[in-house]
Amino acid sequence: MGKSGLDLYLEEMWYVKNRMKAIEIIATHQKSTSFRYTDIEFMTLQIRKIIEHIAMGNLVVNKELYNEYNDKFSSNWNAKYIFRDLERLNPQFYPIPVKTDYTVEPKRWVDIDEAYLTKDEAVKIYDKCGGLMHVPNPYGSQVDVFYYEKMIPIWYKKIFYLLNQHVIHMVGGEQMYCIVMCGDKNGNPHGYLFESVQNEPD
Repeated sequence: MGKSGLDLYLEEMWYVKNRMKAIEIIATHQKSTSFRYTDIEFMTLQIRKIIEHIAMGNLVVNKELYNEYNDKFSSNWNAKYIFRDLERLNPQFYPIPVKTDYTVEPKRWVDIDEAYLTKDEAVKIYDKCGGLMHVPNPYGSQVDVFYYEKMIPIWYKKIFYLLNQHVIHMVGGEQMYCIVMCGDKNGNPHGYLFESVQNEPD
Protein backbone atom coordinates (compact mmCIF):
# COMPACT_ATOMS: atom_id res chain seq x y z
CA MET A 1 0.00 0.00 0.00
CA GLY A 2 1.44 3.36 -1.03
CA LYS A 3 1.91 6.31 1.25
CA SER A 4 -0.96 8.74 1.66
CA GLY A 5 -0.74 12.33 0.52
CA LEU A 6 -0.46 13.37 4.16
CA ASP A 7 2.45 10.98 4.75
CA LEU A 8 4.26 12.32 1.69
CA TYR A 9 3.64 15.91 2.77
CA LEU A 10 4.97 15.21 6.25
CA GLU A 11 8.13 13.79 4.68
CA GLU A 12 8.67 17.10 2.91
CA MET A 13 8.16 18.94 6.20
CA TRP A 14 10.62 16.58 7.92
CA TYR A 15 13.25 17.62 5.39
CA VAL A 16 12.37 21.27 5.99
CA LYS A 17 12.72 20.84 9.75
CA ASN A 18 16.14 19.23 9.44
CA ARG A 19 17.39 21.77 6.91
CA MET A 20 16.34 24.56 9.26
CA LYS A 21 18.23 22.84 12.06
CA ALA A 22 21.32 22.73 9.82
CA ILE A 23 21.00 26.47 9.18
CA GLU A 24 20.68 27.13 12.91
CA ILE A 25 23.83 25.11 13.68
CA ILE A 26 25.91 27.09 11.17
CA ALA A 27 24.33 30.48 11.97
CA THR A 28 25.01 30.10 15.70
CA HIS A 29 28.59 28.93 15.04
CA GLN A 30 28.10 25.52 16.64
CA LYS A 31 29.74 24.12 13.53
CA SER A 32 31.39 25.57 10.43
CA THR A 33 32.59 24.57 7.01
CA SER A 34 35.81 26.38 8.09
CA PHE A 35 35.32 29.20 5.56
CA ARG A 36 32.88 32.08 6.05
CA TYR A 37 31.91 32.19 2.37
CA THR A 38 31.01 28.50 2.24
CA ASP A 39 29.06 28.82 5.50
CA ILE A 40 26.93 31.49 3.84
CA GLU A 41 26.60 29.47 0.64
CA PHE A 42 25.58 26.38 2.63
CA MET A 43 22.82 28.25 4.49
CA THR A 44 21.61 29.91 1.29
CA LEU A 45 21.35 26.53 -0.42
CA GLN A 46 19.24 25.23 2.47
CA ILE A 47 16.85 28.19 2.17
CA ARG A 48 16.46 27.49 -1.55
CA LYS A 49 15.83 23.78 -0.94
CA ILE A 50 13.30 24.54 1.81
CA ILE A 51 11.28 26.58 -0.68
CA GLU A 52 11.47 23.63 -3.10
CA HIS A 53 10.15 21.34 -0.34
CA ILE A 54 7.23 23.74 0.21
CA ALA A 55 6.47 23.59 -3.51
CA MET A 56 6.82 19.80 -3.74
CA GLY A 57 4.76 19.31 -0.59
CA ASN A 58 1.85 21.12 -2.14
CA LEU A 59 2.19 18.93 -5.21
CA VAL A 60 2.26 15.53 -3.48
CA VAL A 61 -0.63 16.35 -1.16
CA ASN A 62 -2.89 16.61 -4.24
CA LYS A 63 -1.11 14.10 -6.47
CA GLU A 64 -4.20 12.21 -7.63
CA LEU A 65 -5.78 15.45 -8.81
CA TYR A 66 -2.75 16.44 -10.91
CA ASN A 67 -2.59 13.41 -13.23
CA GLU A 68 -2.45 15.55 -16.34
CA TYR A 69 0.66 17.26 -14.93
CA ASN A 70 2.49 14.15 -13.71
CA ASP A 71 5.10 14.00 -16.46
CA LYS A 72 5.78 17.71 -16.16
CA PHE A 73 6.06 17.73 -12.37
CA SER A 74 8.23 14.61 -12.20
CA SER A 75 10.99 16.43 -14.07
CA ASN A 76 10.34 19.97 -12.83
CA TRP A 77 12.44 20.96 -9.82
CA ASN A 78 12.11 24.75 -10.13
CA ALA A 79 9.93 26.00 -7.28
CA LYS A 80 8.99 29.17 -9.14
CA TYR A 81 7.35 27.26 -12.00
CA ILE A 82 5.76 24.68 -9.70
CA PHE A 83 4.17 27.53 -7.72
CA ARG A 84 2.86 29.05 -10.93
CA ASP A 85 1.29 25.81 -12.15
CA LEU A 86 -0.09 24.84 -8.74
CA GLU A 87 -1.85 28.17 -8.44
CA ARG A 88 -3.64 27.55 -11.72
CA LEU A 89 -4.96 24.24 -10.39
CA ASN A 90 -5.60 25.29 -6.81
CA PRO A 91 -5.59 29.00 -5.91
CA GLN A 92 -5.40 27.99 -2.21
CA PHE A 93 -2.33 25.76 -2.63
CA TYR A 94 0.04 27.84 -0.48
CA PRO A 95 0.32 27.11 3.28
CA ILE A 96 -1.73 29.31 5.58
CA PRO A 97 -0.03 29.93 8.95
CA VAL A 98 -2.32 29.63 11.98
CA LYS A 99 -2.18 29.22 15.72
CA THR A 100 -4.63 27.50 18.05
CA ASP A 101 -6.74 29.72 20.26
CA TYR A 102 -7.08 27.80 23.53
CA THR A 103 -9.11 30.55 25.24
CA VAL A 104 -12.38 29.48 23.64
CA GLU A 105 -14.32 26.25 23.37
CA PRO A 106 -14.35 24.65 20.96
CA LYS A 107 -10.75 25.56 20.18
CA ARG A 108 -10.22 27.32 16.87
CA TRP A 109 -7.47 28.48 14.56
CA VAL A 110 -6.67 32.17 14.33
CA ASP A 111 -4.28 34.19 12.22
CA ILE A 112 -0.74 34.65 13.51
CA ASP A 113 0.64 38.09 14.34
CA GLU A 114 4.21 37.50 13.15
CA ALA A 115 5.59 38.27 9.68
CA TYR A 116 5.75 35.03 7.67
CA LEU A 117 7.02 34.03 4.26
CA THR A 118 4.42 34.98 1.68
CA LYS A 119 4.06 33.23 -1.65
CA ASP A 120 5.49 36.19 -3.56
CA GLU A 121 8.43 36.45 -1.16
CA ALA A 122 9.13 32.73 -1.53
CA VAL A 123 9.49 33.07 -5.30
CA LYS A 124 11.70 36.16 -5.01
CA ILE A 125 13.94 34.62 -2.36
CA TYR A 126 14.20 31.40 -4.36
CA ASP A 127 15.49 33.34 -7.36
CA LYS A 128 17.77 35.48 -5.21
CA CYS A 129 19.34 32.41 -3.57
CA GLY A 130 19.99 31.01 -7.03
CA GLY A 131 22.36 33.92 -7.60
CA LEU A 132 24.78 32.46 -5.08
CA MET A 133 24.88 28.99 -6.61
CA HIS A 134 27.54 29.78 -9.20
CA VAL A 135 30.97 31.38 -9.23
CA PRO A 136 30.59 35.01 -10.41
CA ASN A 137 32.19 36.17 -13.62
CA PRO A 138 35.25 38.26 -12.60
CA TYR A 139 34.42 40.71 -15.42
CA GLY A 140 30.74 40.93 -14.54
CA SER A 141 28.79 42.32 -11.61
CA GLN A 142 29.81 40.81 -8.29
CA VAL A 143 27.51 39.14 -5.79
CA ASP A 144 27.43 40.62 -2.29
CA VAL A 145 27.84 37.44 -0.24
CA PHE A 146 27.40 39.30 3.03
CA TYR A 147 23.93 40.49 1.95
CA TYR A 148 22.88 36.84 2.21
CA GLU A 149 24.50 36.49 5.62
CA LYS A 150 22.40 39.44 6.82
CA MET A 151 19.17 38.18 5.25
CA ILE A 152 19.32 34.49 6.22
CA PRO A 153 18.11 35.05 9.83
CA ILE A 154 15.20 37.13 8.51
CA TRP A 155 14.25 34.50 5.92
CA TYR A 156 14.65 31.75 8.51
CA LYS A 157 12.17 33.42 10.90
CA LYS A 158 9.65 34.01 8.13
CA ILE A 159 9.81 30.35 7.10
CA PHE A 160 9.44 29.28 10.73
CA TYR A 161 6.33 31.39 11.23
CA LEU A 162 4.83 30.20 7.93
CA LEU A 163 5.19 26.50 8.74
CA ASN A 164 5.22 26.17 12.55
CA GLN A 165 1.49 25.43 12.44
CA HIS A 166 -0.22 25.71 9.09
CA VAL A 167 -3.17 24.62 7.00
CA ILE A 168 -3.03 23.13 3.51
CA HIS A 169 -6.17 23.15 1.35
CA MET A 170 -6.84 20.40 -1.16
CA VAL A 171 -8.24 21.10 -4.60
CA GLY A 172 -12.00 21.61 -4.37
CA GLY A 173 -11.90 22.94 -0.82
CA GLU A 174 -13.58 19.88 0.74
CA GLN A 175 -10.48 18.68 2.59
CA MET A 176 -7.53 20.27 4.33
CA TYR A 177 -4.61 19.25 6.50
CA CYS A 178 -3.48 21.00 9.65
CA ILE A 179 0.26 20.51 10.12
CA VAL A 180 2.20 21.01 13.34
CA MET A 181 5.97 21.02 12.86
CA CYS A 182 6.68 19.72 16.40
CA GLY A 183 3.62 17.53 16.52
CA ASP A 184 4.64 14.05 17.68
CA LYS A 185 6.47 12.76 20.77
CA ASN A 186 9.79 12.86 18.91
CA GLY A 187 9.33 16.46 17.80
CA ASN A 188 8.64 15.50 14.19
CA PRO A 189 5.99 17.09 11.96
CA HIS A 190 2.50 15.70 12.43
CA GLY A 191 -0.73 16.35 10.59
CA TYR A 192 -4.49 15.98 10.82
CA LEU A 193 -7.07 15.62 8.06
CA PHE A 194 -10.20 17.78 8.22
CA GLU A 195 -13.18 17.41 5.91
CA SER A 196 -16.08 19.76 5.40
CA VAL A 197 -19.39 18.44 6.73
CA GLN A 198 -22.58 19.10 4.83
CA ASN A 199 -25.54 19.64 7.12
CA GLU A 200 -28.40 17.35 6.30
CA PRO A 201 -31.64 19.17 5.40
CA ASP A 202 -34.38 19.02 8.05
